[in-house]
Amino acid sequence: MNYGQIESFLSIIRLGSLSKAAEQLYVSQSTISQRLYSIEKEYDVVLLNREKGVKSVTLTNEGERFYQIALKFEALYSETKNLKATSGEVTISIGAVDSVHNYILKNIYSKIFHEISGLRLAIHTYQSNEIYYLIDQNNIDIGFSLQDRILKNVKVQKLFEEQMVMIKKKKEGLFEFEMDNSLLNPKHQLYINWGMDYQVWHEKHWGPTNNTFIQIDTAKMLGDFLEEEMWAIVPVSIARDFYAKGQIDVFLLNDPPPSRSCFQVEKGEVNNRIRQVSELIQRSKSEIEELVRPWDSKNH
Repeated sequence: MNYGQIESFLSIIRLGSLSKAAEQLYVSQSTISQRLYSIEKEYDVVLLNREKGVKSVTLTNEGERFYQIALKFEALYSETKNLKATSGEVTISIGAVDSVHNYILKNIYSKIFHEISGLRLAIHTYQSNEIYYLIDQNNIDIGFSLQDRILKNVKVQKLFEEQMVMIKKKKEGLFEFEMDNSLLNPKHQLYINWGMDYQVWHEKHWGPTNNTFIQIDTAKMLGDFLEEEMWAIVPVSIARDFYAKGQIDVFLLNDPPPSRSCFQVEKGEVNNRIRQVSELIQRSKSEIEELVRPWDSKNH
């Protein structure tokens, strides 16, 4: 087993398909398939469920166990590779979902880097359900998850809560501010999975997610697909970013989605460097609250 195989396997899981993994790693899909097959052959296991007509990636029981091993391998490889470069400095590893990294914390990361000397930041993107495991196994130092869990020796505190709003491509002369859920056609939706509570709410209005024609993984892809009739539901921090660029109109729904909450996760006992970073993030809550404040049609 080598890093190329592990990198390919994790990319398949994180991106949801072999083709997307191949695109991200700049290799052919056949190369990705061969790397996956090599792992399965070497350890005599089957890692992915392969069903005809099903494009989404799901893990077998053996695949679930191997996934946890692969995360540890990735972390150790990264740490070993940077051993010489980081001598004399401390690396703090932070994990969060893509939307929290890019729309909430990016300026705070810059503040951490400039205000705490002798510190290296390793910023990684994970799914919410991975964060707690990675913290528990000491693979990351601080995590930001959209799930609240109770875990022994793990400290969890709510960092922020934010409103969910509906967005459409900018249309001149449009003055509507509220929208009736029943007027939205699910076939025109750009669907992003914002968690279990959101899915339950979504199904109440538009049925199963297979009624949607385009499902995307990251908010940054909205700019590529948000055409004339399309619409999406996003956290207000993302809406505010797109609105400031003159790309969208923002609407409140008469039956709004549940708000999303983000939780700061770390070990109960941490070293002084992690504590410094954690405390700086907590001191920056006023900046975060500005980004996630409720949408106002006049003051935005």
